Amino acid sequence: MFIKKSLILSLALFFVLALTFSAAAEELVLWHTSFTSEWSGLDETVEFFESNTDLDVSTDYGPPLYRDISQQLIVQARTGNPDVVEGVLEQMFTYAIVDEGMPLHDFLEDYEDKDQYLDNVMEAVTIDGEIYAIPYNTNVRLLLYRKSIFEEHGLEVPTNWDELVETATYISENIDGMDGFMFTTKEREVRAFQEFMSFYLQLNKSMFDFSGENVELTATVEQLEEVLSLYDRMFASGAISMNNRGADWKALDYGYTSGNQAMVTVGPWIWSHRYEDEARAEVIDDTGIAAIPVNKNGTAGTYMEVKPIMINKHTEDPEKAWELAKEVTSKDFQLLVNSSAGVLSPRKDVMAEPEMAENWWLQGFSNFADTGVALDPISWERPQNAIISAIQEVIYDEGSPAEIAEELYQELNSIASNL
Repeated sequence: MFIKKSLILSLALFFVLALTFSAAAEELVLWHTSFTSEWSGLDETVEFFESNTDLDVSTDYGPPLYRDISQQLIVQARTGNPDVVEGVLEQMFTYAIVDEGMPLHDFLEDYEDKDQYLDNVMEAVTIDGEIYAIPYNTNVRLLLYRKSIFEEHGLEVPTNWDELVETATYISENIDGMDGFMFTTKEREVRAFQEFMSFYLQLNKSMFDFSGENVELTATVEQLEEVLSLYDRMFASGAISMNNRGADWKALDYGYTSGNQAMVTVGPWIWSHRYEDEARAEVIDDTGIAAIPVNKNGTAGTYMEVKPIMINKHTEDPEKAWELAKEVTSKDFQLLVNSSAGVLSPRKDVMAEPEMAENWWLQGFSNFADTGVALDPISWERPQNAIISAIQEVIYDEGSPAEIAEELYQELNSIASNL
């Protein structure tokens, strides 16, 4: 009798676990940094999404940092988890190349909102004629500066790299408690790579040629040296404090809105800091927006950021994953997130809304949108790490910019031959 009861209980437990596992398997998983990163719109974003979706979505929204998302996704994507993931453009290239990103052609044929998207942004998420993501914001890096500081000291907004070094150095030397400038230089920090590219793209609008059978490096040693020399000069002159070597994105964003720097090259997202406290709002209102200073032998160009929403190719339910992707790129969702963060939307209908069209901050960034350059559609993980390592070597004086540029060139050339 005892054996029969044990068998019945075991079978009952087995069926309960089977049903629980089945239900869990049907739950969609979304990884999205707007649902996990520390920012003023976090709670409102999560509440809006959870109140408006009819889909069964896990409330574990993944890692808050892009570098962690990338590493974890590469390892576990083939399990089908997550179903939908948000990221940066260079990650989308990697996912597509390693066959973990889903081409969206079949879904887009009947997508009622596809004509709302700007052509150049959709081109950025296209690889070999296949669209791999729906973008939910787009931005360019520009120079932000403290208007009151410049007015008080009779300074002109720098227009070239020499002027940037000179102006930033003057501010560091003459204004207590304020650095003239700031770079993100932390290892594995995606922003460090993006800032480097914002200056490099003035010298060369691509880094790799992928038009032939093999990928070829188009960057030159001289171009890499020029950008690395700028980093060297900024730290050596005192324009950036040596104490800020290895700074991450938080140190830059929150440092600027705390009044610690007079200039930074950044995107429009720090608008959201104004909602955190009155002092940060005053800094934002005292901010001027200008093009990044252009090297004397360069042309206007800056890193164009596109935040894509991608579907895991191994999702168990592509149709529901597509519905989820549409929800987090919808007009209402983009309007909420992008207006709160102060960033541009790739949707024309969102940018036509008063919250966007009448916002002086967004219009300031829109004025320079045509200088944005999308990255080459290759896997950027290894080039990105090589560039950040080179930056580290320069700022910690492990070699001259010329020597490190030569080493970086050789490494990038080797990487190109294996892409």
